[in-house]
Amino acid sequence: MTSTDFNHEAIHTAQMKELGYVFFYVLYVIEWLYRLCKSGNAYRNISFEREAYENEDDVYYLYLRKHYAQWRK
Repeated sequence: MTSTDFNHEAIHTAQMKELGYVFFYVLYVIEWLYRLCKSGNAYRNISFEREAYENEDDVYYLYLRKHYAQWRK
């Protein structure tokens, strides 16, 4: 596992901790199903994945991350 992979998964862990693990997965699946009906890559367009992919190279991101950052832009 590379440091980028580790950081990507650490971002998901932060998302899970603030939403609760079960609620995170419920929202994740609901958003994925919604994105399947839209154009583009459903997986890459999930808000949780967008946040993780956009910030996986920033080793300081988790120290600066605001709560519910997956929905902020």
